[in-house]
Amino acid sequence: MTLVEPPDTALARQAAELVHDCCEPHVAAHCERSIQFAALLARVENLDIDLEVLYIGTVLHDVDLSPRFPGPERFEMRGANAVRTMARDAGMPAARAESVWDVIALHASTAIAAHKSVETRIANRGISIDVRGAGVDSLPAGAVRAVLDKWPRRDFPSAFSQALVDEVCSNPAAVRSSWMEGIAVAHVHGFQATDFLATLRSSEHFV
Repeated sequence: MTLVEPPDTALARQAAELVHDCCEPHVAAHCERSIQFAALLARVENLDIDLEVLYIGTVLHDVDLSPRFPGPERFEMRGANAVRTMARDAGMPAARAESVWDVIALHASTAIAAHKSVETRIANRGISIDVRGAGVDSLPAGAVRAVLDKWPRRDFPSAFSQALVDEVCSNPAAVRSSWMEGIAVAHVHGFQATDFLATLRSSEHFV
């Protein structure tokens, strides 16, 4: 089974150039592996997908970890907003651009992504394969080997861990009640995890 070719569109080429231009090499390689794993899943499961939407959203799902996209929002939101604007400016119809937004915004929110578009679900699964190895057994071993040979994963766990720590330390308020909150607890001095029930109890005076 051969590697999946990117869509032959100007917007897909722009996305590929952007991820390599503004992201650290280990992040760009992670994004390349993720789109391969996602597209391979779609191929193995014979799913009808919008490959351009899947490609742009997945290959740019972590573009917001670069300094080019600063802001107070959580990094998934920054990237989703920026890439949606890029897609719309390039002429992508609004509905498809919203699907790109979903792929990026929900790429780390499996429980929600599972109930969205097929592109959002498959992107989430492909990204999970690269981050955690979850689900890799569902792909042909030869195809997985080809992906890892082209975009090696050797130092990815440590390098990406540091990238996430840096993101959280630079913007700790944005990660409250998110999957990144544990990183803040461990690495941001004085940061305390959100206690929703305590917040709820403290609202008793509001009548």
